[in-house]
Amino acid sequence: MAFLDERFPTAIDYGSSNGAKYSGQDTITRGGNSYESLHHPYPQISCSLGFNKRTQVWLMTSVVDFFHKVGGMYGSSFRVKNLAEYTTNANTVTPTFDDQACTLVSAGVYQMTKWYGTEGVSTATRRRLRKPVSTTGLVGIRDDFNNPVAQANGFTIDYASGEITFDANKTYTITGITQAANAVLTIGSHTLVTDDTVHISSVVGMTEINGLRGTVQSVTGTTITVDIDSTGFTAYGSAGTVNTRPQTNEDVTCGCEFDLPMRFNNDLSDINFSDFESLSVNVDLIEKLNP
Repeated sequence: MAFLDERFPTAIDYGSSNGAKYSGQDTITRGGNSYESLHHPYPQISCSLGFNKRTQVWLMTSVVDFFHKVGGMYGSSFRVKNLAEYTTNANTVTPTFDDQACTLVSAGVYQMTKWYGTEGVSTATRRRLRKPVSTTGLVGIRDDFNNPVAQANGFTIDYASGEITFDANKTYTITGITQAANAVLTIGSHTLVTDDTVHISSVVGMTEINGLRGTVQSVTGTTITVDIDSTGFTAYGSAGTVNTRPQTNEDVTCGCEFDLPMRFNNDLSDINFSDFESLSVNVDLIEKLNP
């Protein structure tokens, strides 16, 4: 079914609960040995939410109408804010650009991810952030030496899928680098602008600068000034390249607030009409791992 890009009401009652499970299998051999296997590394959240002592108008328009709008438990999934975990930074803390490493989807495209196991390990438990909250996304790149560099431009975030797509790569040949608090790189005619970032490689002589990523502070027609202190580096000799897209030894990072894609997991069969001005209902929701 299609996804409804709307958030389920967050005005839940105390006593509501959620839980998590993994898809696994435990096999016991004839000799009594136990072998556990995990089908995939993604946790699945389920919620039991209560809405008690609400007016008929509020309950019908906020919950019941929403239930019918999506087609009930056999219909569309939708956004749900998990009040216990809704940011990439310690679950509820304001996100930063270096909170989590993204996973590579294809050349220049990265999936926003939250890690529970060892970050970046293919078998580690993690959540693909399919539904980041609009405008909250932050992006960074860790250079070859794991230095985090915030990205201000040169990418787009798809808030419907949680994918980050970088602009086409720009690459230029270096013909000079100054020894300065903010290194000036001569790269010939270019289209870089302030706040772009560049990865530097293949420099001869000033080899200390290789693998670093710098943020462009200012530009001229043939040079860029970056926030890399090259004062103590060896003098530039020759060669070198700058690239804008993330390179092989770099990691893309992200931070955001996020919703979970979920669907109804029960029918609305227990609405309490004992008092038309004080109605109650409980709903069960379950996460869709790949909406």
